Amino acid sequence: MKLVPASSLTSGELTQVQQIYFDGFEPHLRASFGNLLADTALVLMDSRPLGLAVLRPLGDTGWVYLRYFTVGEKGRGLGEQLWTHLRVAMTGAGYTRIVYDVEDPAQHGIDPAEESIRRRRIAFYRRLGATLLAVNGYLPPQGSAGYPMLLMAADYVESTPSAAEDLERITLAVYEHRYGMAATDPVVERTLRLSGC
Repeated sequence: MKLVPASSLTSGELTQVQQIYFDGFEPHLRASFGNLLADTALVLMDSRPLGLAVLRPLGDTGWVYLRYFTVGEKGRGLGEQLWTHLRVAMTGAGYTRIVYDVEDPAQHGIDPAEESIRRRRIAFYRRLGATLLAVNGYLPPQGSAGYPMLLMAADYVESTPSAAEDLERITLAVYEHRYGMAATDPVVERTLRLSGC
């Protein structure tokens, strides 16, 4: 298995990647497939596409934001393979931290099956070395108070301050470089206040 840029794939392979993406995310969580290719889109390949990771640098922080991460066949260890290859690629590119958000399993009104999926997703990332950050009231622009998200981070260079120590910087970097929101935006200010920053 290897990780390759999506831009290096044939149109037939890209169609397979698009299906993996559609199968991995509910419609309300998807950006257009073409939008993904404007960022760094990497595909786990064997004889065919197996998984997709889409990343965006967080300005000059030395960190990268993981927009999307999914594999085509669950339960075969492909998620761990994709994560391992991604970590090596990002570290090799000079990034010291991968930051991403996940759906909150404590969201009011979700059914038990969805809550279980969200808890398993968080457990998967924790098993691979990620930390669930103590960011409270985190709402991406497409979110609402009824659709809270959680921030996670994975550090790969020992000299990097822990994600818990960098909480304010991480939150500001995600809002600014992922969502284009200024530190003075009321949503950003509220998140920082609720998080004790």
